[in-house]
Amino acid sequence: MKERERDATVQRMARKADPDRAIAALFAPASVRDDLFALFALNGELARIAEQVSEPGLGAIRLQWWRDALERAEAGEATGHPVADAFGDVLARRNLSRERIAGLIDARSFDIGETVMPDTRTLDAYLFDTTGGLFALAAEIVGAEGENQSLIAQAAGQAYGRVRVMRSLPALAAKGRTYLAADALEKAGTAPADIFGGNTTPGLIALLGDMREEARASLQEARFHLRGAGMKGTGLDAAGQTAYLPLALVEPYLKALAKVKDPLHDIARINPLTRLWCLMRAR
Repeated sequence: MKERERDATVQRMARKADPDRAIAALFAPASVRDDLFALFALNGELARIAEQVSEPGLGAIRLQWWRDALERAEAGEATGHPVADAFGDVLARRNLSRERIAGLIDARSFDIGETVMPDTRTLDAYLFDTTGGLFALAAEIVGAEGENQSLIAQAAGQAYGRVRVMRSLPALAAKGRTYLAADALEKAGTAPADIFGGNTTPGLIALLGDMREEARASLQEARFHLRGAGMKGTGLDAAGQTAYLPLALVEPYLKALAKVKDPLHDIARINPLTRLWCLMRAR
């Protein structure tokens, strides 16, 4: 597959896996867009593993394949997978955090081995490695410069990640999975069995309300550090800001989530034009 054809394929895969991030990437400098698409497509492929395998052992094999494939692709070997080859090329050209990449892959072990998030602490760690890691790697790709980058990625991951957890609730519950923390469910007076049985309890409604407030608090923290608390010379530069454009969609999604009548059966959505307008306004 020629490089131009490969990149077009990867872009299509990124758009399908994560349309919000893919559209946000269009506002990044042209020189980094293909690399961002490769990152988002990679994350999409890792996320799909849980749906492709019938048992944890097979999922572990898939994850190891990706570790090995990226290493080979970075060394210039063709793997036959457009995303692996494209991201391997990114690794060869950019000094990306190998720890972040390993975390992005390793965190998917939870997807293939568990059906219920055991506790809030584990959820926070999962969002730090996945959603937060994705923000951090995007910031590295665009060459972000500024202070508190780790704090920004962590807060952004918690805000955006919680939105994703709540929006995915109906689809995952139908498959017998949930990323809502078991200890939070118990505290709210409900249980995973209620979720898998399609029983929208008052406790679940209350928990989701709390999660929306937690997401807003994390969003405010991320913006606080992104802007450098209003102090000249701090925060992220213009290039770095583009890596965090998807945060502009957090509040619209939170409003949509609050209006959902049945969170176990209805998916919160925002109008595509609203999405585009929010991203354009935030750039």
